[in-house]
Amino acid sequence: MAKVYIGELFPGGKPLRFLNRELKIPPYEGKKPYRAIFDEMDFSFITVVSKPEGADFILIPYTYPTLRNNKTYISHFVELAQRHNKKILAFALVDSDEQFYLPHTLFFRYAGYRYRGAAENEIITPTQIYASDILANDLFYLRNKKEIPVVSFCGWAELNSLRQRLKYLSKTIPLDVKKYIFRSRYAEVHKQGIYWRKRAIAALQNSRLIKTSFLIRNFYSANKNTVQGDPMVLRKEYIGNIRNSDFVLIVRGDANMAVRFYETLALGRIPVLIDTEWMLPSEGEIDYKKFVVFVPYTDIKNTDKYIRKFWDGMSDEEFKKKQTLARDTFMKYLKFDSFLKYVFENKLK
Repeated sequence: MAKVYIGELFPGGKPLRFLNRELKIPPYEGKKPYRAIFDEMDFSFITVVSKPEGADFILIPYTYPTLRNNKTYISHFVELAQRHNKKILAFALVDSDEQFYLPHTLFFRYAGYRYRGAAENEIITPTQIYASDILANDLFYLRNKKEIPVVSFCGWAELNSLRQRLKYLSKTIPLDVKKYIFRSRYAEVHKQGIYWRKRAIAALQNSRLIKTSFLIRNFYSANKNTVQGDPMVLRKEYIGNIRNSDFVLIVRGDANMAVRFYETLALGRIPVLIDTEWMLPSEGEIDYKKFVVFVPYTDIKNTDKYIRKFWDGMSDEEFKKKQTLARDTFMKYLKFDSFLKYVFENKLK
């Protein structure tokens, strides 16, 4: 049992959702079922205590980047950590490449870059799967190995307006300048996800080594401001696209990670990860190469060859074992509550 001290809450604020039960926040009953996912998880290994001296950790109970400019609030946690010789835990689970620092603080964050090295004050954390539908047992089934593998992708991979194109260019051109003018070796890995999606799709769609199942959209369906159509129908298409394939194309998003990676594992499918210097959770404990195809971003044009090599190297029985391993690894190590429990019990002692 991990004991945390969280201090006083802001009136009307939205604390970290895994604290819902401890804070007696009632289960979600609205029209967006994905918001109820935390009510279905087990965070019983965390308890909130009333005094800092009785805690194992000082926990900032809100997403750190949303309030870090509140110097008075943040400095209070630093002062408590110093006075009681405790470590601060902060969750910076946002789509950002920014590196965070606060004295005595360990940050949980979604993404990092191998070339920067593992920061001592960071724990790479899986992104939450926001829909309980994707964790349902009846959605997971084993596919038989056929002669040619099916590779899927469903999502935003086209720019549909001048505004989108200009915004895209405003982020891409400076990175090209860094790469070609200033010879910055890793500038390219910071390019937006849509850049890598377009390149990977172009590399795969005419290949004779694989079959593609692409549902290309010119909008981002996970944002209420950009979605076009019924979100429930779009969600069903998205999940079906993953389930009815052998491999799923995975590229980075705004941060160097993708929710799709974890959804793919939860459904027992094999991710094809365009590796833009990704750092993955629990890399020391999980042998990802057993059930993930890694494609170096510098060799993206040969993505189909990496897939086919992986495919040809296993029997039907081995393919089914890898599907099961992908699902089991997610449930045991990468489901958000499972991950936090493992970290608290094994990494934060």
